[in-house]
Amino acid sequence: MVVEKLSSAVYTPLEDGTGVLLNVDTLVYFSLNRTAATVWQLIEAQESPSFDDLTAIICEKFDVSASIAYQEVDSFVKKLEQLGVVHLL
Repeated sequence: MVVEKLSSAVYTPLEDGTGVLLNVDTLVYFSLNRTAATVWQLIEAQESPSFDDLTAIICEKFDVSASIAYQEVDSFVKKLEQLGVVHLL
């Protein structure tokens, strides 16, 4: 499965490694912790990254197991889809 960022999403990184994500269609914003901000930045930087790509980078950056990273990426990205800022292909 791959993740595609929708044009309705606007992201602002913060100095502490967190960030704020805004859905400009609904005007709802979301605070992202460091891990979520990292996943979002990867989604923005890569054209349609796969869950496996995201998981591998999260494992490396945060020193977590692949199974835990995959569960967290899966949960977060599905939430982003529900919030209308990404589309899963």
